[in-house]
Amino acid sequence: MSVCAVVWCDRTSVVRGLCKRCYARYKRGLGPNQTRQYTTRETRERVRYEVAERRIAGESIADIAASVGINESTLGKWFREWDVRPAAGKFGRSLAPNQWRPWTRDDAVVAYTRTDLSIAERAELLGRSYTAVAGFVRDYRQRSGDPYGIK
Repeated sequence: MSVCAVVWCDRTSVVRGLCKRCYARYKRGLGPNQTRQYTTRETRERVRYEVAERRIAGESIADIAASVGINESTLGKWFREWDVRPAAGKFGRSLAPNQWRPWTRDDAVVAYTRTDLSIAERAELLGRSYTAVAGFVRDYRQRSGDPYGIK
C-alpha cells in the first residue's frame, strides 16, 4: 500500500496516477484537504436556493453542475425531487402542458389509431411531446393486454 493524494490506495492505481476516489475529487476541483461546499446544513440550503433560481431562470443543468462542482445526474435528480423546472423549455418554448398528465382513453385512441397523421401532428393535437406519443405507440403495440380497448 502506498499513499495516493488523500487515502491509502493499492499500488497499481497509484502507479497509473490516481485512484478512482482521488480522481473523482480532482475532477470536481477538490484538493486533498477540501470538502464539498454543501456539507453543512446552511451551505446546502444556500446552494439549493442558488441552483434552483438559476434553473428556473433557464440555465442548463450542465452549466450549473460545472460551476457548483456537482455531478449533472445528481443535480438533475435533486431538481426532480425539489420539483424545479425551468420557466421555458428549449428554444424559448414552454413545456408541453399535458406532459405529466396520465393517458386517458381518448388520448390513447388518437395517439394509436390516427395513422393518417404523423406522430408530430398527433403530438401537437394532444399537446404532448413527440417522444411521449412515439413511446406510447411503441409500448402499446408490444403490450400483451389491451387496457384502453383499442386493438
